[in-house]
Amino acid sequence: MTNIDNVPIEYTASANNILPQLVDHLRQLHGIIVQNTYVKDTAKHLNRIIQDANNETMILIVGKERVGKTTLVNGLLGRQVLPISDQHPTGVNTFLRYGEHEEIKAYFLDGVVAIFDMSKLELLTTGDTFASQILREHLDYLEVYLKNDLLKSVTIIDSVSLEAGGGEMAYFPEALMNRVDEIFWVLRSGSMAIYPEILLMETLKDKGVEPLCVINAIDSNENTKTFINAERERLGHLISDFVAISAREAIEATQTNSDELWQKSQYEQLISEIHRVAENSDKKTYGILIRFLQWLERFRFELTVIPQRDPFQSAVKNIEKYTGDTQYEFSRYQRDLAIVTEYEQEYEQVADVFKNVQTLYQLLQTISQNDYLQDEIVESFTEKAVAYQQMLREYRNMHSEYIREYDRLDAQHKKIHGKGLMKAIFGQHTQNGFFKERVNKLNEQQLVCIAQYEKVQEAEALMLQSIHSIQSYLMELTKKRLVRIEQKVQELNQQRSKEKCQLQLYANKLNEFSCLMEAQGYIKDNIQPFLMDEQMPLKAKDIDMLKETINSIMSIDLSNNGLLARSQMNNKMENAEIPFDVQKKYPLHTLALAEVDVKSNDIPEIPKKLDVQYEE
Repeated sequence: MTNIDNVPIEYTASANNILPQLVDHLRQLHGIIVQNTYVKDTAKHLNRIIQDANNETMILIVGKERVGKTTLVNGLLGRQVLPISDQHPTGVNTFLRYGEHEEIKAYFLDGVVAIFDMSKLELLTTGDTFASQILREHLDYLEVYLKNDLLKSVTIIDSVSLEAGGGEMAYFPEALMNRVDEIFWVLRSGSMAIYPEILLMETLKDKGVEPLCVINAIDSNENTKTFINAERERLGHLISDFVAISAREAIEATQTNSDELWQKSQYEQLISEIHRVAENSDKKTYGILIRFLQWLERFRFELTVIPQRDPFQSAVKNIEKYTGDTQYEFSRYQRDLAIVTEYEQEYEQVADVFKNVQTLYQLLQTISQNDYLQDEIVESFTEKAVAYQQMLREYRNMHSEYIREYDRLDAQHKKIHGKGLMKAIFGQHTQNGFFKERVNKLNEQQLVCIAQYEKVQEAEALMLQSIHSIQSYLMELTKKRLVRIEQKVQELNQQRSKEKCQLQLYANKLNEFSCLMEAQGYIKDNIQPFLMDEQMPLKAKDIDMLKETINSIMSIDLSNNGLLARSQMNNKMENAEIPFDVQKKYPLHTLALAEVDVKSNDIPEIPKKLDVQYEE
C-alpha cells in the first residue's frame, strides 16, 4: 500500500487503462523467469503482484491480541464465519475472498494447496488439537471463499496478532503489508495503542502509509469519545482517520435483524470507508507500479549474485538437502498424513450419517446438519415432511382442546344429571339450555378436527409418495461425497508424486539459464518503453530508479557461466503413497426407512359427534 494522495491528478487520469496492460507485460515476464529455479522466490513474488493487480482491493486488519479483529470481520460478513477463541487467537493470516462455492484453500509453505470444507476452519485457525498444530506449523496462509456481496469489491485479511519483540517493536510481515491497498488498525475502546504499535505506525508513515484507526467495542466504554480524542492527540499524525464501531452489536444486529442495534454499531461508516478504498483505482495502480519497481531491484540483485557463486554446486547441494534431509521429509510427510487423517474422519462421518436415522424427525435433522445432503430435490421433500409434521401437530392440539372441553362439560353434566353426556337422562332441568349450547360448540370443534384430520392424511400421502425415491437420492448424494473425499486423497498423493518429478526435472535443468537472459531482453525491449510512457503515473524519482535498475540488469553477463548439470538427484524423497483404505473399514450405512417409520402411528381418532337431547 502506497500513499498517492499528493500525486497530481494529471498523472493519474489514465490509471484505469494502465493496470490491465501492465498485467499482460508482467505475465509474459513471469512466464519467462519461472523456468529457472534459482529465482523461484522472486518469480513467486512477481506472480503475487500479478494476482494482487487482478484481484479485488485488499484491506488488512491488524492489531494486538483481543481487540476484536476477527469479531469485526464477522460483523462485516453479517454472520459468524471465523471462529473466535479466548484461549487461542487466530493463528494464521486469513484472506476472505468472494466465491460462489464456499470453501477453504490452505496454502502451505512448500507450495502445496489443500482444499477443505468450511467445517474445518476452526481446525486451521484456532484449534488446539495435535492435528491443528501440525497443520499450522506448515501453513503460509488461508483463503476462505464466501458468497458475500461485500467481498465482490474487496478482499479482507484477518491477520494474526501483532508481536512485540523485547517490548520495543511490534512486528508484522512486511511482505504482507506491502501487498495490501489499505490497513485498518484496530484498537479496543479504552485500551491505548502500546509503544511498539506506535513505532510500527511511524515506520509505515515513513513509507507514506497512514492506516485507518478503527476503535472497536464502543458499547463497552461510556467514555469512547474522550478515548478517541486522547488517541487522536497521540496518533493523529500517523493515521488517516478514526472510525468508532461495535463489532459485537453489529453481529447481534444481523442475527436479530435489528435496525436500532445496527445503527448503534456504527458499521455504516466502516463500510463506507471500505467502499472508498475499493473505488480508489488510481491509488491501487500506483501501488502496483511501485511494487514492481521494487521487484525489479530484487531481480537485479538475484542476477548479480548468480555469476559470483558456483550455481551448479549450490543447486545440487540444495536439491540433495531437499531430497536427503530425512527430518524435513518426515515433517512434511506428517503434515500430509494429518491431512489424510482429517479426510478419513470425514469419510467415517459421511459413511455413518444415516446410521442412527430411524424416524422422519431424525432424517430431517440429519439433512439439516449436512450441507452435502441439501439441494432443490431434497428441499422439496423436506417441505412436504415439515408440512406433514406441522399438520399433525395442529391436529393433536385441536384434538386435545376438544377433549379438554368435553371432559369439563361431561363433569358438569354428571354433577347436575348424575350421568355423563353420553348417558344423559332426558329429563327437564333449568341447565339444559346451557348444555345444548355447549354440545353444539363441541360438535363445531369436532367438524374442525375432521377437516384438520383430512389435511393430515393428504400431507401424509404426499410425504409417503416421496419417501422411497428420496432415500435413494440421499444415498447417491452420500456416495458422491465419499467419492469426492477419496479424490482429495488421490489428488494429494498425485501432488506428492508430481513434486518428485519436478525435483528430477530441476536437477536436469541446472544449466538452463537462457531464460534469464531472455528476461533481460524482454525487460529492456518491452517493459522499459511501456513504463517510460509519459502518461504513466510515476514521479520523477520513480523514473530515475527505473532507469538505474534496468541499466544494472542489462550490465549483468550470464552468457559465460558454463553451467552444466551432470548429476543424478538422490532418490531419497519420501514419496510413498499415503494409504486410504476406508471402504471396508467404514462401510456405508444404508438409509432404509419404511412407511411405518416415517408416519405417526398414534394419531388420535376423530371425536364422535354428540347427539344429546332433552325434554322441553
